[in-house]
Amino acid sequence: MHLEKSRRVTGGQWCNELAIGGPYFSVSYQKGGVNLPEVETLVYLGSTELDDEVGESKTHFLFQLARSYQEDGDWTELPEERRTELSANAEVMSYDEESVGSIADIDGLLVLLTGLRERMRRGLGWEYALPEER
Repeated sequence: MHLEKSRRVTGGQWCNELAIGGPYFSVSYQKGGVNLPEVETLVYLGSTELDDEVGESKTHFLFQLARSYQEDGDWTELPEERRTELSANAEVMSYDEESVGSIADIDGLLVLLTGLRERMRRGLGWEYALPEER
């Protein structure tokens, strides 16, 4: 697999540009857990062309979980056997051009968490979970 390792402009709502080795964040919510965010730290590895479900080649952006990146090393530099293992364990994931907009950089993460804080303060989340704003 050939990975393009240049900076990429994404035009996403929470992140405008991806840089190799940079930290990014995936913020998700479980069904019924409106104000219980799950934040995963990801490391951007690069982009590549992959076939989608109907066989059309599309750009995908590869990320590795930060824990795996620190413990195992950069997925792109590992032996094929280890890469396959990490991929099977969902330590490495790809986002297509449509879904990469859900990835946040540090500024986007702060905006997302600030929005959550404000919803909670307005009573749309845990009551009394945060102190009154000073």
